[in-house]
Amino acid sequence: MRTVEPEILSADAALPVLYARRIDPIPERRLYVARPGLRAMPSGSLIMAGCLLLQLWTLTFLLWAMWWPAPQTPRLLAFAVGGTVTLALLVLLVILLLLRRYPGFLLGVARAPFIRLTVTDRRVVWSLPWQRHPLMEIGRERILGGILGAVDRRGFGNAAMIMVHGDPAADIDGNIHFDRLPDVEKFVAALAR
Repeated sequence: MRTVEPEILSADAALPVLYARRIDPIPERRLYVARPGLRAMPSGSLIMAGCLLLQLWTLTFLLWAMWWPAPQTPRLLAFAVGGTVTLALLVLLVILLLLRRYPGFLLGVARAPFIRLTVTDRRVVWSLPWQRHPLMEIGRERILGGILGAVDRRGFGNAAMIMVHGDPAADIDGNIHFDRLPDVEKFVAALAR
C-alpha cells in the first residue's frame, strides 16, 4: 500500500482562497404578511361595544331629561349644568380607572387592528405602521412549525405557532395562538419552511 506524504508549504506561500465578503447581506424574503384589521379585535369586542352604546344611550337620555325643555329659571339652569358636569366627571372617572387598572389591555385592544404580522425566512415580526421598531420579533430558530385550526370559506382561520420547549413567548403548551388570520393556510405553510 502506497503512503502519501503531505506537502508542507513554506511560510511565505500564497494559498488560493476564494474571495468572499461577509459584509454583503443576503436579502430577507417575505413569505407571509397579514394585516387583519378589525378581525384582530379580541373576542367579545362586539358585545363590549354594544354595552358601551347602551351606556351612551342612557347618558344621552339623562342629558335630554336635564336640558329639555330649556331651563327657564336660574335654579333649573344650575341643576342642568351641575348634572351635566357631574355626569361628565363620572364618565371621566370611569375612563381614568380603566386606564390606570388595565393600561396594557386597553392599549393592546386599541392597537390590535393596526398590527401587521410578517413571516420571513429568518423571523416572525409583529409591527405597527407608525413605529420604527417592531413590537415583537421571534427568530426562526425558535419556531418548530405551525398547526392549522378551523378555516372559513374566505380563508380566515385559527392557527398556532409551535415554539421550542421552554420558549418564554409561548404559552404552557409551547404555542402562540392566532385567531381569525387572513390566508391562514399560507401562514402555516410559511412557518413550515
